[in-house]
Amino acid sequence: MADQRPQYYDNSLSPVDINATTLADCLKQFREAVRKGSELIHENSPVPDKWDKTGFFKGFPGVALGFLRLNFQSPILADENGPSPDYRQWALQRIPSGLSDTPLIPSRISPVGSLSPLTAVALHILAALSDKTKEKPTISSEDGAVLEEAVNLSLKNGSLVSHGDRKMGADEMLYGRAGVLWTLLNIRAHHFDEETEKALAPILNQIPNLIHLIIDAGRQGSKDYIEKHGETDAHPLMYVWLEGFYGFGAVHGMTGILAILLACKPEELKPYLTDLGGTITTICKLCIANNGHLPMSIPSLKSNSSGPRLLQICHCSPGVLALMVAALKNRPLAEAFWQPEWDQVIYTATERTWEEGLLSKGGSLCHGIAGNAYPWLLLHDCYEDSEYIDKPRQAYLQREKTSTLPDVSRTLTGDFFLSRALAFLLHARETRPYNTAPAPSDRDYRPPDDPWSLFEGLPGTVCAWADACAVVQARLRQMELGAAVSTDSAFQEARRSQLGFPGLGGNGVKGVF
Repeated sequence: MADQRPQYYDNSLSPVDINATTLADCLKQFREAVRKGSELIHENSPVPDKWDKTGFFKGFPGVALGFLRLNFQSPILADENGPSPDYRQWALQRIPSGLSDTPLIPSRISPVGSLSPLTAVALHILAALSDKTKEKPTISSEDGAVLEEAVNLSLKNGSLVSHGDRKMGADEMLYGRAGVLWTLLNIRAHHFDEETEKALAPILNQIPNLIHLIIDAGRQGSKDYIEKHGETDAHPLMYVWLEGFYGFGAVHGMTGILAILLACKPEELKPYLTDLGGTITTICKLCIANNGHLPMSIPSLKSNSSGPRLLQICHCSPGVLALMVAALKNRPLAEAFWQPEWDQVIYTATERTWEEGLLSKGGSLCHGIAGNAYPWLLLHDCYEDSEYIDKPRQAYLQREKTSTLPDVSRTLTGDFFLSRALAFLLHARETRPYNTAPAPSDRDYRPPDDPWSLFEGLPGTVCAWADACAVVQARLRQMELGAAVSTDSAFQEARRSQLGFPGLGGNGVKGVF
């Protein structure tokens, strides 16, 4: 029988009041949810004895990554029930020794998706980094060899790669070069022993070449699109999702690719700022023209050319919000290329997500409520820190010799985003498999396709709750201490613990993927 649920439920939630009392209560509830949720995951997700063909997106590798993230965040997760569970041990149980016997193939190089042996390598490295008894950990020569092979294959790939009987883009986060780049950026954030540093140097030194290839692929995609369809709707950078279709989503398209690129060092991106800034603004205009919705692709696939618009981060406008976080936090880019459309799209996409983002699919990152709320946690930090907002706006006013900003600019504040993020994330506790009670008659969320996977199930929602703990704790300390908060150790710990969206970031490169 076909699923009779609507695509989304009408939102009758109220934004959470941002004050010390409600934030303290939210922190308590999120800590409880993290503990209960992680215990459910540990009890219900299998402990493997060998690698299979799954990546972080589905299966046990994503569960292991989720637990490694919680281990990093454990100082801010401890609640009144006592110390946090041993998240590191739970992660290590799900990281087999050795390597997958699956070979690297051009169309499956990112550790996020399936069929990439780079998933095992990334987890081995993150597990070694989680061992606090070693000041400078080691990477095995076998893991280093696979990492080097993945980088070399990425450099050889064109903008299109064959997979089965079709061609697809080579750059998306899920399967392509952007996922490899994000892996390298997180490895580069750490220090290793002398032998490992020497072995990693030629691999990490390829980061600028990988950036250049991804940018060139976007330029070529734009040229190909213009040649076939004309300049209408063209962007300076365009990335193929499926052959003939250019994707916009964070998982399958340019919002995710650009967000990862923007996490690179400013000097690495300096030659490409015009392409990046221009593409971001054209994405903003496209989303605004669609009243806060982002098309899945251009031209449209027949399957998504009519009917209700999707609102989930893998394909649609929540990915724009994640991209805008990365854009605002890249100060050289933001100060040179900020446009009023940046504020306008953030407001409009937020309104659509607030109205239509309680997806009947449930609470997951990729296709659900937690993923829709996550960018608001990140935007809270941007709009709470005037450095990220005031300087780009002032640079625009001086550049354009005007004193006029959009009316929505006055609406956008840290509280505007945090109040909505907290409402959605608290509500996500009503979704399965976290909540197994009979569903209320007005919102019958369906079980996730894979309830114990990082992107489709409870582990990703727990990651969002944990980041909410970090954001709320930092905000509470800020309320308590005012200007003195900058030197407060608890505040700094909370800020370090804001890891961002798995596979995409949004709070800089924290080294924990």
